[in-house]
Amino acid sequence: MTKSYVAKLPLSEPDECAVAIPESPGFSSFAVDFLVQCLSVGREPSAVGREPTIDWTRVVDVAIERNLAPLLLSRLRQADAEARVPAEEWARLQRAFLVSVGRSERVRRGLGRLLAALGEQGMSVVVLKGAYLAEAVYGDIALRPMGDVDLLVREAELEPAQVVLDELGGVHREYDGSESGFVRGRHLPHTTVGRLVVELHWNIVSPAGPVQVDVAGLWRRARPCRVAGVQTLCLAPEDLLLHLCLHTCYEDHLASLRGLVDITETARRFRGELDWEQLAARAGQWGGSRYVGLALHLARAMLGADVPEPALALLVPGGISPDMLEAARQSLLDQSGYGRWLSFFGMARANTLAEKAGLAWRRVFLSRSEMAATYPKSRVGFFLAWYYGRRVVDLVGRYLSHSLRRRRLLRQGRDHAALVRWLVEDGGQ
Repeated sequence: MTKSYVAKLPLSEPDECAVAIPESPGFSSFAVDFLVQCLSVGREPSAVGREPTIDWTRVVDVAIERNLAPLLLSRLRQADAEARVPAEEWARLQRAFLVSVGRSERVRRGLGRLLAALGEQGMSVVVLKGAYLAEAVYGDIALRPMGDVDLLVREAELEPAQVVLDELGGVHREYDGSESGFVRGRHLPHTTVGRLVVELHWNIVSPAGPVQVDVAGLWRRARPCRVAGVQTLCLAPEDLLLHLCLHTCYEDHLASLRGLVDITETARRFRGELDWEQLAARAGQWGGSRYVGLALHLARAMLGADVPEPALALLVPGGISPDMLEAARQSLLDQSGYGRWLSFFGMARANTLAEKAGLAWRRVFLSRSEMAATYPKSRVGFFLAWYYGRRVVDLVGRYLSHSLRRRRLLRQGRDHAALVRWLVEDGGQ
C-alpha cells in the first residue's frame, strides 16, 4: 500500500489484472468499501470522480466489528496516514490494537502450555487457522485476533486429547440447542481451559456433504513448525490455503470478510512456495473446486491477492459470471453469507432421501442431555415424551418459516439463487 493511498480516497475498483466485479453503489456503504481498499495488498487504486469525505468513525466501527482494526492500523501506518485520520479515531484504533496484543499474548501462553502437555503424551497436533496464521503468516500475533484455538488431532486420539484438556481444568460448553452440532461433525464442542477456548478437530470440513477431504493426506504432508514457542505441526502451504478457502466459502457460506483477508495474506506469505497445479488438482479430488475457485477469485478482485490466472482457470475452467461474483461480493461485504438462500436440508448438506430421513431423526430424537439443555423442564422424566412432541412442532415451524423466507429471497435475488445453484446444487465441482 502506497503512502498516497488515503489522500486519493478511492472507490472500490479492481485492478486491470483482477476479475471484473461490477459495482453496486447502493449496496454497501463507502466505509466498508474503503476498509476493503485499505486492506488490499500491493495496489494503488485510482481516484474516481469527486473525492468524498471519509466517515472515519464508521470505517473504524466496521473494522472493530469485524476484528480487522489491528490490521487496518498497521496498513495506515505503512501508508504514513496518521495525519489524515481524526485523532480520536486513530486513538480508537490504537486501543483496539493494544487490546488485541493483550488477548493474543494470553492465548499464546495458554496454547503453549496446552501444546506442551499434548506433546508430553506423544500426540501429534496440527495448529489450524488463527493461532498459526498470527505467527507464521501475519508475523505479529496482534494483527490476527482470534476467539478460540483450533487444533487438528487424529480421530483415534480425540478422547486422549480431551482427557489432557480436562486434566488442565477444561470446562466443556454445554449443548445450546442449536443445529450446528448435527451438521458439522468435524470437531468436539468447545472446551475452556483457563481463558483459552479450544476446539479439537479431526477433519477440516464437515464430512457430511460433497467436499470430502483426504485427512490422511493432510497428515502426510504436514510440516514441523513452532507455534507459541512449542514444536508442533502445520499444514502444507497448499493444504493451508485450501482449508482457508473452504472454511470461508464452504463452511461459512461467504459470511466473513476476515476469511478473505486470511486467504490474501496466506497467498502473499507463501507466494514462492505454492504449487498451484497441485492445489487445483487437490481441490478437484476433494470435490471443492468451485468453492476454492470462487474464494480465490474474490480475494484477487477485492484485495489484490497474488493468485495467478492459470490457477483460476484450472479451478473453474468456464469462469464465473460477473453477476454471481457480485452476489458473492455482497454476501462478504454485509456478512450475510449465502446460507440463507439454501434449502432447509441443504444447510445440513442432506441431499438424498436417506440423508434427509436420518437428519430428521437425529434432530427430533436428541439425547437426554441435549433435551435437558434445550428444554430444561424435560429433565423431569414425566414430561420427556411431551417435550419430544414439542420438539417435532418446533422443527416443523422452523422448516416452514425458513422455506417461506427462502421463497421470498429467491424471488428478490435472482443472482444469489444462481450462485447457490452453481455452488451447491451442482456439487461444488
